[in-house]
Amino acid sequence: LTRSLTITSSDRPFEKAQGEKVTLPCTFVLSEEDNGPLDIEWVLIPADNQKQEEIIIMYSADRIYNVYYASVTGRMQFSSPDPGSGDGSLDILNLKSADTGMYQCKVKKAPGVQSQKIQLTVLVKPARTKCSIGGSQEIGKDVTLKCASQEGSPLLSYDWRRTSGTQELP
Repeated sequence: LTRSLTITSSDRPFEKAQGEKVTLPCTFVLSEEDNGPLDIEWVLIPADNQKQEEIIIMYSADRIYNVYYASVTGRMQFSSPDPGSGDGSLDILNLKSADTGMYQCKVKKAPGVQSQKIQLTVLVKPARTKCSIGGSQEIGKDVTLKCASQEGSPLLSYDWRRTSGTQELP
């Protein structure tokens, strides 16, 4: 039985607040049979299926390549100064809502190849709720009460209650 490289970290999902830092784990153990060059690659699989996968950062031939996308440059980096030592974990600083998605760590050292996916959800506090009344405010006429917030995750839900009188509303 030939043992190949193994990713040893957990693939549990992460939930973090906007502006915070997160470390997505990708630790691995190489085997003696793995003698090719070591490559570690982090890819973002966007929530929107129409968008292309994005390579975020790569370690190849003992060098780090991390200038693929301006929006992540300087905010996403390997946790370890030497990812080839067995820790290819990814630090994401100053989280933004657009960072939400499925991240995949791929570790290759021929003939071994392993990958692990981790779901990251960036939580955004709700923006101030704006409420309005639509329609004629006369007895016997219909009115529409609206409340909405431009930001917030998970999506906000609203619960309406009458605060005066005892009669239940539909």
